[in-house]
Amino acid sequence: MKTFLIAFGTWFLTNLIGAFVLKFLGIQISEGLVLVLNVITISFAIFVALSIRRRQLKKRKEEEELNSVAAEEDVSSEPTPPTQDILMFEVAGLSYRSKEAQERAEILMSNESVYLEKEPTNPYDSNAIKVYSSDHVHLGYVPKYLCSELLEKMDDDTVIAYVDYVKSGKYCPFVHLYMYC
Repeated sequence: MKTFLIAFGTWFLTNLIGAFVLKFLGIQISEGLVLVLNVITISFAIFVALSIRRRQLKKRKEEEELNSVAAEEDVSSEPTPPTQDILMFEVAGLSYRSKEAQERAEILMSNESVYLEKEPTNPYDSNAIKVYSSDHVHLGYVPKYLCSELLEKMDDDTVIAYVDYVKSGKYCPFVHLYMYC
């Protein structure tokens, strides 16, 4: 349908331009001349429409070939599973820590190391794991729901986690950590 519309539009414009030029030059138009002009303009319109169609088909074929090559060769579009498990969590209890701890948490940098240390003598939870900065400021705790799982994976009493990001809060910052398991 698109090719037909292009051909018809080309024919119509060519006829208008041809009639205008003939009138401008003062040439009288006879029936034989109209027939010759129509054959020429229709041929031209078909030629234009077919060349446009050929270009469209060629472009579509090239795109399909590129897509098929990309599908065969490029497996990177699928997510690559990490070689290690990554555990992400937010530091719990920071709002109960001292002003010094909250100020220290506020200036933690992305990918900065923090330390997780078992705290079996914690009076509230014997599975507690505290989080402290590299300069030994106690920031808070690993969330309770993760402690038993994390304790199973901890070989040492202390492990390293990393700051994912710090987000300011109304009362204290929110510190998001990640670690490799």
